[in-house]
Amino acid sequence: MPFEKALRQLPGWLWLVLAALALWPLWLWSARRLGDGSDDPYGIVALAALLLVLWRERAGFLGAPRLGWLLAGTVLAILATLSQGTWPPLPRAALGVLAVLAVAMALRGAGQPRLAWFGLGLLALPLLSSLQFYLGYPLRLLTAEASAWLLRGGGLLVERQGSALEVGGQLVMVDAPCSGIQMAWVAYFTAFASAAWLRLPDRLLLRRIPLLGALVLVGNILRNSLLVLQETGRLGWPAWMHEGIGLLVFVAVCALVLRIVAAGHWSPLVPATPALARQARGRWQAALALVFVGLGGWPLLQGEAEPAQSLARSYEWPQQFAGRELRPLALSPVELSFAAQFPGAIGRFSDGERIISLRHVTRPTRKLHPAADCFRGLGYRIGAQALERRVAASGVQRCFVAEGPGGPLRVCEYIEDAAGASFSDHSAWYWSALAGESRGPWLAVTTAQPLP
Repeated sequence: MPFEKALRQLPGWLWLVLAALALWPLWLWSARRLGDGSDDPYGIVALAALLLVLWRERAGFLGAPRLGWLLAGTVLAILATLSQGTWPPLPRAALGVLAVLAVAMALRGAGQPRLAWFGLGLLALPLLSSLQFYLGYPLRLLTAEASAWLLRGGGLLVERQGSALEVGGQLVMVDAPCSGIQMAWVAYFTAFASAAWLRLPDRLLLRRIPLLGALVLVGNILRNSLLVLQETGRLGWPAWMHEGIGLLVFVAVCALVLRIVAAGHWSPLVPATPALARQARGRWQAALALVFVGLGGWPLLQGEAEPAQSLARSYEWPQQFAGRELRPLALSPVELSFAAQFPGAIGRFSDGERIISLRHVTRPTRKLHPAADCFRGLGYRIGAQALERRVAASGVQRCFVAEGPGGPLRVCEYIEDAAGASFSDHSAWYWSALAGESRGPWLAVTTAQPLP
């Protein structure tokens, strides 16, 4: 058939293009997520590194794909496409990355790495915000506890309160950067990018990955301990050393990662001349190519889903807050679009001085986002983050300054459960609610007050 003959004459790497185009809605979602300010756009760097490596290795690709890997890529692409509305976008995007890289494995020639490619592909996704939400609190607990032991060994009186440290009566927040997730991302990116470029054998990279995790953990504990000493004035260093300490530890960790990846005596993989393999026959190629084309057009044939009904008007909100009368306000366009998918109720009020946003939820959910993520998505710059004790109530709240359109705002937030216990950290609330230690329903309170 002419179509089958045409497929045999096409360069093998065009299969990668075909698989990527078939999953365009997932890449569109990823691009929006990376660019809306709610997540750190580190994934763009990983994507650029992956594309650079694949372009360098293109000469070693097979002329036609292997059938087994091509079928695996097709099945993964089908799952990623048809799971819309059933799975969240991030797992579907991960399936999409695995589908494209499975096609890359179908074209992979002898001497080309595999594990490093998959690592770079997964790091290209907008992962950091979700990792902070799910893993941030457990990692901050571990970091805070280890730092407390280290500082006690230095003769300081240190107590851990959740993920915060109290040093001599001064409360120091172990915030999101101190979880080590960003450092881990940079470390693994450095490892995968260098391994892909050096063509490190997969078995060697697999052996060295656990060392990277231990290195990141130690580096993060050291950084957090130094920052606690800096914040409590025990080092006497200038204020700019807060960022300087983090940068120095980051550089040291990355340098050690490069040393670990390139350590020992080994011969880099040398790509061989593309040889004949068990390749997909013409009819198989034609059928699978049509599947990819169909998957790319499938979203265009689907009607727009009915928007979820917001519960913003189905909950009876309090009439007062902190002793002041509340005046209901209309939800902003951003809040309205968010409320359509929020599993609870959202209300917006004014007490005459502050704008108060209330969110009522009855179950643990990822969609109860930290206020800082929402403000970043609106173009605000976040700074001066700190924990503060709540006035006339037990517990603490997280406060920060948001600078952006309309002038600077002082924003504070906390989550309160049915028993009156409060959480300043969304990840801590999620794990406590999931474990049944905190009972719902829960009320998330965010106040925003203009600064002079």
